[in-house]
Amino acid sequence: MESIEQLKKDYEFSDKDVERLKELKPYMEKYINEFSKDFYDFVFRFPDIKKFFKDEETVKRHDEKIRQWYIDLFSGNYDERYFEKLRKIGEIHDKLGIPNHYINASFNFIRRWFISKINEEFGYSRKRNLYVESLGKLLDINLDILTESYIEEEISRYLQFSKLERSLLKISKRFTDLLDMALLVALIFISFLAVGLFLYDMYLLIAGEVPFEAGIITTLGSLLILWAVIELMNEEIKYLKGGGFAITAFVSVALAAIIRKILIVSLTPEDIKKLLAYGGILLILGVVYYLLKKTKD
Repeated sequence: MESIEQLKKDYEFSDKDVERLKELKPYMEKYINEFSKDFYDFVFRFPDIKKFFKDEETVKRHDEKIRQWYIDLFSGNYDERYFEKLRKIGEIHDKLGIPNHYINASFNFIRRWFISKINEEFGYSRKRNLYVESLGKLLDINLDILTESYIEEEISRYLQFSKLERSLLKISKRFTDLLDMALLVALIFISFLAVGLFLYDMYLLIAGEVPFEAGIITTLGSLLILWAVIELMNEEIKYLKGGGFAITAFVSVALAAIIRKILIVSLTPEDIKKLLAYGGILLILGVVYYLLKKTKD
C-alpha cells in the first residue's frame, strides 16, 4: 500500500479539494436518509446479495456503517486513521466473500447519485464542476483502497501456503478447467443427440409410423429436451466466462425429461402406476427447482 501522501499526490487530491468537500458537507448531510434508501434499493438488485444481508439486524448494522462513511466523506479529515478504516472495510468485505464487482458497481451508483444531488444544489456551473471533481477524486481513492485491500488479502492467504500446496492448487485449477471443457464438449455432443431425437420423432410423425396424437406429443417432448440442453449449455458457457454455477439448469433438464415421459405415458391409460410415479417425481423436482430459484432471487 502506498503512503497516504503519495496516494493523494497520485490522484492530485489537494488542500483545495479538502476545502470544497467541507463546503459540501451542509448541502449533502440533508440527503443522508435518501442516500440510505436509494443505496439499498440499488444493492438489493445484485444476485445472491441476500445471503450477505440475512436479517433486518444485519441490514441495520450495515446501514449505521454506511451512514458513518457518508458523513466521513465530507469531514475534511483524510488522514491515516480515515484510510485505515477503509482498509478494514475492504478486508471485512473480502472475508465475507462479497464479490469485488459489487463494490465497483456500488461506487458507480454512488458517484452518479452524488452528481445528481450536486446538480440539484448548484445547477450546471463552474462551482458545480469543481465540487464534482473534488468528490470524484475522493471516491476514486476510496475505491482504490478497498480494491487493494481485496488484492492484499488474496495474496496474503496465498503466501501462507507451502510450495507444495501452491503447486497442488495450480494443478487442481488446471484439472478443474479441463473438466469444465470436457463437460462443455459432452453437452455439445448431447445437443446433437437431442437434435437427432427431435428429427427422428418428426420423421416418425410425418411418415405415419406412429399415431398422429402420439407423434405430436412425442415430438413436443423431444423439443422440450432440446430446449433444456440448450439452456444447460448457455449456463455452462456463462460459468466458464466467470459467472456463477446454475444448478437450476440441471434440474430443468430433469424436469424436461420427466415431462416428456409423462406425455408419452399419458397416451396409454393402462400405465396409470407409471404415470403416478412420474407425477410424484415431477412434483419433487418442481419443489426443488422453486426453492433453488427462490434462494437465488
